[in-house]
Amino acid sequence: LEQAESALNQLDRQVGDGDTGTTLGRAARAVALAMDTLPLAQGPQLLQAIAAILARVMGGSSGVLLSIFLNAASTGLAAGQSWPRAWQTGLQRMQEYGGAFAGDRTMIDALDPALLALTEEGLAAAARAARAGAASTADMNSARAGRSASVPTENLQGVVDPGAEAVALVFEALAAL
Repeated sequence: LEQAESALNQLDRQVGDGDTGTTLGRAARAVALAMDTLPLAQGPQLLQAIAAILARVMGGSSGVLLSIFLNAASTGLAAGQSWPRAWQTGLQRMQEYGGAFAGDRTMIDALDPALLALTEEGLAAAARAARAGAASTADMNSARAGRSASVPTENLQGVVDPGAEAVALVFEALAAL
């Protein structure tokens, strides 16, 4: 996300307020700085710690929504859910609070198919699904949620949603580990 900061900002200047890259880059740097203190071996606590960082440094709706996503996934893990099921719990909670769903031209268009593929086929398939989901947003003529919802249709055409692009980049990076 740090390396993609400029590219994400460029996408967001076309369909939003131009700061998606900066916001996510700041979040990535904050998580990297905290890496030595994160409870890496304790899933629920790790997700809560990252959620707190994102809520603190991101600001705006994306920080809140990602924090909700991670906290709900943490709760699922703590209740005995598998990682894939906990991620689905996080997504459902994010959708409840944010009101966006697949097809609304948001990060969920990459996140939802990625999490489904992760559950069924693994991380490489999740990265491919996230990329396909992000790419699909360039063909969506309207946005029903997020900053792009107030952008004229002609500005959206052919432009990938920056949040969906960021999700695809994260899954691709994870799959490359």
